[in-house]
Amino acid sequence: MARIDWALVCDLAFFDRQDRLCIVGIVQKLSTADLPIAIGQVMLVAHLTDIQPVDEVEISVAVVTPSGLFTTPRSSDCVAVEVAHEYVLVVLRELPLHEEGIYKFQLALQGGFVASVDVPVRMLDRPVPATARQRWQ
Repeated sequence: MARIDWALVCDLAFFDRQDRLCIVGIVQKLSTADLPIAIGQVMLVAHLTDIQPVDEVEISVAVVTPSGLFTTPRSSDCVAVEVAHEYVLVVLRELPLHEEGIYKFQLALQGGFVASVDVPVRMLDRPVPATARQRWQ
């Protein structure tokens, strides 16, 4: 039965002409000036182990918000799942982020095996205008 060896969130993943997996922009945190927003594109990549040529791999994808709710892209055509060789590549487009905190990007295989990647989402500190600073003093 297939298992997930590792998983990560990145900006882009693809196979080059030599069939090598290329990963661009591994995401460790997301910083934003405003919330709510929708991320244009993010990818979830996982490496499968113990996979047999006859295995049919069923994959479920979920993104859990800091408050424990599931968030999904705005339409079903904004999610694409591809299994290539021993890798799973998931493209998520227009993924809404509504709050600060830890978002859990999850990938589940039949049989209950779940891999989760935690990505903190934080608001950027905004500079305080000089006129506002003067009023506080």
